[in-house]
Amino acid sequence: MENLEKLGKMDKALRMLEDLKNSQVAMIEKSSKLQLDAMEFNFSDMEKNMADLFTRYNESLDMINEDLEKFETKRNEFEKKHGLDKIEE
Repeated sequence: MENLEKLGKMDKALRMLEDLKNSQVAMIEKSSKLQLDAMEFNFSDMEKNMADLFTRYNESLDMINEDLEKFETKRNEFEKKHGLDKIEE
């Protein structure tokens, strides 16, 4: 039961990473929209700040995607190693 519980926790962590990824995508979209709005409003400070945020959010998204991919692989390997992929629910 210990390995099954650990797998459940790993699944929860994957869902949290996916949620974090979705939140990051939303922040990228919003900062991009605000940057365009700032151009229209001729508000250069906001335009620069939103451009900076857009870059940071994109870098963070890259990190999240990398961790998500690696952790999903680790989770799948754990599941196979312990024969949990053969358990019927």
